[in-house]
Amino acid sequence: MESIREHIEEVQELPSEKDVESENDISGLSLQDQTRPEEYPMNRKHRGYCVIINNDKFEKIDPRPGTEKDADCLNRVFTWLGFDVEIYNEQTAEQILAIMNDFQMKDHTDRDCFVCCILTHGQSQAILGTDSKVVNIQDILSNFFSKSCKTLAGKPKLFFIQACQGKNSQTSHSIEEDAVSTTKTTETIPNEADVLIGMSTVNGFSSYRHVEMGTWYIQALCSNLIKMVPKGEDILSILTKVNKEVSEKEHLKSGTVLKQMPQPAYTLRMKLVFPIPSSGIKL
Repeated sequence: MESIREHIEEVQELPSEKDVESENDISGLSLQDQTRPEEYPMNRKHRGYCVIINNDKFEKIDPRPGTEKDADCLNRVFTWLGFDVEIYNEQTAEQILAIMNDFQMKDHTDRDCFVCCILTHGQSQAILGTDSKVVNIQDILSNFFSKSCKTLAGKPKLFFIQACQGKNSQTSHSIEEDAVSTTKTTETIPNEADVLIGMSTVNGFSSYRHVEMGTWYIQALCSNLIKMVPKGEDILSILTKVNKEVSEKEHLKSGTVLKQMPQPAYTLRMKLVFPIPSSGIKL
């Protein structure tokens, strides 16, 4: 089962300002949901559902201590962003697919978008349930394509997956320094449009989790959503910053410097900018 192990070494890092969780009170921010033509509308009655699958203990595989830190951060940040967050702990492969089917069948007409965060062990192009059985990522996504979930057609669907995608470790390499619209129109879109997948690592490689502080990827994602949403930044700009921060982290093991490179993939057709929350909350 080595090919599906997620690294759980206690990661040693040099502290820096960007690694410190934000304790700023972001009260007083005004709600800005004036939608420009090139942006997805964000002015419906509800922002949307945010589903969090959080798996810690597994059959035949090591547990994932630290994952509760990630689940808590995601819950607080997406609640702040206006989502209805639902958390499902310790889910088998069958239960994960059942949850996806349940949300596929919901009416998302009055909702702007959909978010799904999965925290678990994984292997290439798949994640694992607590029973150590495989769920293909494509089978999760297909529940929410336009043909399968018509009330999410044309709306952004975001999937953030914290799971290893193989057993290989990425090493360091030196580089040289160098100097809402209300108008209804008839249109057709591809079935797989409007999807974003944020993977914690590239295919074939491991991702890293601190047993107390959570994973590099999810912590960077939450931190940068807090910092950049109030600045009006779109989701791809935020994920680019996440890529940079995670890529700069290092874990020293047996004299070798190990690295991690997240990988977003998307079929978004417009910019996705979350409205700035109006209510104050400490994050």
